[in-house]
Amino acid sequence: MIIGLTGSNAAGKSTVVDFLVSQNFEAHSLSDIIRDELRQRQLPASRENLIQAGNELRTKFGASVLADRVKNKIQSDNAVIDSIRNTEEVRSLRQLNNFFLVSVDAPVELRFRWAKTRGRVENASTLEQFIALENREKSATTTAQNIAACMAKADYQLINNNSIDELHNQVRKMVADLQKRKRPSWDHYFMKMAFLVAERSTCLRHHVGAIIVKDRKVLTTGYNGAARNLDDCLKLGCLRDQLKIASGERHEICRAIHAEQNAIIQAGVHGTAIYGGTIYCTHSPCIICAKMIVNAGVVRVVTCSDYPDDFSLAIDLFKQAGIEIVRIEPPTMQIKMKP
Repeated sequence: MIIGLTGSNAAGKSTVVDFLVSQNFEAHSLSDIIRDELRQRQLPASRENLIQAGNELRTKFGASVLADRVKNKIQSDNAVIDSIRNTEEVRSLRQLNNFFLVSVDAPVELRFRWAKTRGRVENASTLEQFIALENREKSATTTAQNIAACMAKADYQLINNNSIDELHNQVRKMVADLQKRKRPSWDHYFMKMAFLVAERSTCLRHHVGAIIVKDRKVLTTGYNGAARNLDDCLKLGCLRDQLKIASGERHEICRAIHAEQNAIIQAGVHGTAIYGGTIYCTHSPCIICAKMIVNAGVVRVVTCSDYPDDFSLAIDLFKQAGIEIVRIEPPTMQIKMKP
């Protein structure tokens, strides 16, 4: 999951980040992008400079610029992104699969005391001045930071008003709660469908399913089985087993048409345009299916296992044709139901 952190100044967001890192989360911060900008300008990373430079970047490149840039840095399925201060940043990050916005807050008196302890109080020697500075940051301008507006959009709230151990316990509970809300990515969503399609297979060796998708719409499906109106292996037995032919060899000696081939054929039968689509296959395509995929104009192949023949041939073919190939972990087939 991707956890985005917003929250009041000095409320303990860095403590939450440190704990999530200890739980194998990858850490990023939108403020780091602003700090890079300040280094280029040879300016100190004071709070005032960070706010001003951040607002300038949003004005010049769009209000979501910091989030847009940080998204390209994420390498893991579990990551935490700190310093979210603009609602357009929230909107941009919600495009990530399983993104959750978490707000961190604490009583203002505690936050002021913690800020003084950390030497992070600038231009505020009293609690009243500290509150006044925070109120200045509640801008209605779309390109300015507005922490309060971000906090109002949070999916989960942490209140840091006790010990660090208690905050850690809250974070543990938060992660467990958010795990229950996770949704499959689009790739896993469609791959689950391909596995369901594979259950219709009449092959005695491998049950293979394939679906072709475009613009997140399923266009056609296919599974490996005998040609239309012909007896299949469930009735006649496996010809390849009878002839002792190993998997991945002598494709022509088989009653079955491959799942990918059937998906492409079905598109032709029904006049469905699959050019520019993505094919999801429970098994990686053989070289013959790979050639058909190229000529069908499919631009992306998603799979989660290798075909018994030399799959490097298909990979080389896809690379030459400019087709993206993605290998994902097999999806969990469990369906969540209320007791």
